[in-house]
Amino acid sequence: MPRAPWLSGAVSNKLATDARRERLQVRGLEGLPVNQERARVEQAEGERSLRSSRPPNSRRWRQLAKHDDAIDKAAQRHADALQALQQAEQQLQAAPTEDARTLADWLARGERGERPASSLYERERERDAARLLVDAATLELDSALEQRHQHIDKHRPRMLEDAQQDARQASERLLAHARQLPELRAQLLEARRTLEWAATYPEHAPTFGFPTSLALGLRQPVQEAFGTSARIEYDALLNVLEADATALATRYSPEIERKLGAAPPATPASEAMWSSDPRAQEWGKLELERARRLGEWQDPNQLAADVRDLRPDP
Repeated sequence: MPRAPWLSGAVSNKLATDARRERLQVRGLEGLPVNQERARVEQAEGERSLRSSRPPNSRRWRQLAKHDDAIDKAAQRHADALQALQQAEQQLQAAPTEDARTLADWLARGERGERPASSLYERERERDAARLLVDAATLELDSALEQRHQHIDKHRPRMLEDAQQDARQASERLLAHARQLPELRAQLLEARRTLEWAATYPEHAPTFGFPTSLALGLRQPVQEAFGTSARIEYDALLNVLEADATALATRYSPEIERKLGAAPPATPASEAMWSSDPRAQEWGKLELERARRLGEWQDPNQLAADVRDLRPDP
């Protein structure tokens, strides 16, 4: 598109500078580069904190920590460069006003001495130098991120094994503590019965609540904790704790399970695939057979309507 005649070089440069500043501000957010591939491998500080709780007991994890340190230093230099660029641009914007004030003072003194030189060009050079430093710091940060990305790609299988082992061991420790809860709770119940006996002797202590239920079966604490007024048996809570520990150590998203080699076979129910795909045809046959077995005790007409689309192609 041809440039309008009124769009002078100064205005054009100003627009370019503003656009560049916006890109730099985006780039400066959390120290991430604009490049989405680089941004994808950048770890949030909270995630890194969790990962760093793992002892660096192998060279691959120690090397990863070194990459993290290099990224931290590069990100700090990048942030410092951005701050210096911002200050340089502010000084450049203020230069015409400052030059006019200095010249006005010189005029007020009767034009004595040498006329003050304009600082605009010097501020422009300082701005350009600061901009160049930002570009250099950006390249350094991109390089550090790429090196960590390559390290993770190279050692991913072994790192997955390490992390899986950590998860299993942590789950076992959690389960071991959970399995101690019944004994500890029994001790608490015994102390409670002793208190009731001491309070009512020689009378018989009145019955209160359900000792095998969570929080004695009292409605308020259970409803506040679980959002239900139903009585929950303590054994059920223990089962939930065990299921929780097991799920945390073994259940992941399909993408991660594929990385671990533990993902179930793909089916049309889990991902899109053509009807001519052998996997889709095999899945359709299995679903149709399952529907036939269910049809032995369901309404055949309704079942036929539900599974019509599951029939394999002839």
